[in-house]
Amino acid sequence: MKKRRTIAVIAADVFNSYMNRIFIGISEQCRSLGYDVLTFLMAFNLDSGGLIQQGEENIFSLIKADVIDGVILLAGNLASQNLVDKFVKTFSHWGIPVVALDHDFDFCDSLYAEDTELFEQMTDHFIEAHGCKKIICLTGPEGSPPAMSRLEGYKRSMKKHGLEIAGDDIIFGDFWKIVSQRLAKQFITGERPIPDAVVCANDEMARSLCNSMVKGGYRIPEDFKISGYDGSNRAVLEIPSISTVCPENIRMGANAVCILHKKITGEGAAPLETLERGRLILARSCGCGSNTIYSVKTGEDFSNRIERFDDYYNKSCMLDSLMEEENLEGLIRRLNGFVYTIRGLDTYMLCLCRNWDNIENENDDDYIREGYADIMEAKMIYTRKHTEFIGREFRSADIIPDFMGEYCEGPSAFFLLPLHYMDRCFGYSIFRFDDIRNVESRVFAKWNRNIGLALEYLRVRTKLMSMNQRILMSSIRDTLTGVYNRKGFKRMAEGILRRACDEQETLLVIMVDLDRLKMINDNFGHIEGDNAITVVANALQSCCGMNEVCARIGGDEYALIGCGDYSEELVKKYFEYIRDYFKRYNAASGKRYEVSASLGAFCGVPEKGKTIDDYISFADEKMYEDKQKRRKQRKN
Repeated sequence: MKKRRTIAVIAADVFNSYMNRIFIGISEQCRSLGYDVLTFLMAFNLDSGGLIQQGEENIFSLIKADVIDGVILLAGNLASQNLVDKFVKTFSHWGIPVVALDHDFDFCDSLYAEDTELFEQMTDHFIEAHGCKKIICLTGPEGSPPAMSRLEGYKRSMKKHGLEIAGDDIIFGDFWKIVSQRLAKQFITGERPIPDAVVCANDEMARSLCNSMVKGGYRIPEDFKISGYDGSNRAVLEIPSISTVCPENIRMGANAVCILHKKITGEGAAPLETLERGRLILARSCGCGSNTIYSVKTGEDFSNRIERFDDYYNKSCMLDSLMEEENLEGLIRRLNGFVYTIRGLDTYMLCLCRNWDNIENENDDDYIREGYADIMEAKMIYTRKHTEFIGREFRSADIIPDFMGEYCEGPSAFFLLPLHYMDRCFGYSIFRFDDIRNVESRVFAKWNRNIGLALEYLRVRTKLMSMNQRILMSSIRDTLTGVYNRKGFKRMAEGILRRACDEQETLLVIMVDLDRLKMINDNFGHIEGDNAITVVANALQSCCGMNEVCARIGGDEYALIGCGDYSEELVKKYFEYIRDYFKRYNAASGKRYEVSASLGAFCGVPEKGKTIDDYISFADEKMYEDKQKRRKQRKN
């Protein structure tokens, strides 16, 4: 992919309408100025510092100063203060331009939505359209810039209309439910008189206040009126629908890009004129019913973009299906069948660390926790035209592989989410959407999380199978020689006999007995005895063909079994080969003893009804005859 200037966006999520609008402004402005956008996201936004959070936060380790030209830090969106502090420490030393949204820092520019005027307009509406005089302002934490700027809009309106603000008409909240629920309780119990209206500094507090009052038996807007701020779909779709403010956050995102562009290039830029401006959305909670059509349209749009695909995902049984697969290729191909649950997905790339499963490493605690493997593999590349399962390699230092340009033309906005289980890093996913508004859905984050869980399930299952295989092999292998032991021979021999019977092929059984093992042990020690045992095993193993198995079935006893095109002439060649092996070994070993063995064999088509023990006994008798003969020869 031809290198374009790149802006990194750091956020916990963009899965709600407020954050989504900020990102619309960022992406639209970047496209117009020729920037790629890399947005680093987390599925979990916690402040726990636990293993899951470590795995999530690892995605930010991809960000490198030599790849990124500028950073937009949505610090107010991050729950972990430790993570925010880490970014501050890192970026303040990198020397690349950074713009923080909804948060103040000393080392970089900070931006907030221009919301004073809009909050003033909402207060004006209560006064001018509905004749409200006693109005309470429920804002955010005292000292917080968004809380204070919205409070300032309320004060301007009240002053402009000559209305008094009592000492308890301003309530500092937490941008969450607790303070609004407490206020509702005060109204319901009579501890605080019911006002004409409450203007809230965000939709969450407005919705919570409205719901609590309705539960307490009050009618909204008949008993008093409520408004929020954020322009969230949830507020518009609430019953009763909440009058709210659609803020200037689209333009705030665009302004952040313009500031970075100026710092990167020295050239000035202004937000696109086509970007949506902030406005009031008037609904039932203030007594206005004029926006019924807007509410219906919003509901239809929300259903088509979000709820319908939530339903597709929830009914897909995606995780269970992925866990059915027994290998990575099957899992990835199965994954391709669930792309339909993600609205507007244009391109998807599954990027795994090389040796992501760590199967070859016996120490299961030794895995990637921080950062990513130097070499990544794009195991799956989905586009609307087709899907590739090719495993193309690229450097993690590049973040987005150069070959992405083959799939995406022009400046693009990419979303990167980590693939992990707890703090065990597997890789990351890259998403690209045809319409940035579709990113409001949380489905693709859940979808991505399922991949991490399925990969861990596959990894553990593969590891257990590998361990079980090693345990099995150790149970059927002789620890001294490495050939099969009696148990292993019995298991393999029965299968070979069955095949010989079924296909009426010739069965070969060779029995071998090491000569004078006791003499070697008594005169030269057990280490030399073990050496002699191993030499015989090596002799048998070296003459074994593809369809043959050899084993040590006793202290100095061995067996070889096979099924195929055998003859008595071939048996003699096997015997000659084994004895020649001993001659070569004895000539070169320098030992004060010679290794030799007695041999016996059965060669013929097996009869039905006979067991492997019958043929072993036959070969054993032949071997004993050979042993007796060799003893006489040594005496003579």
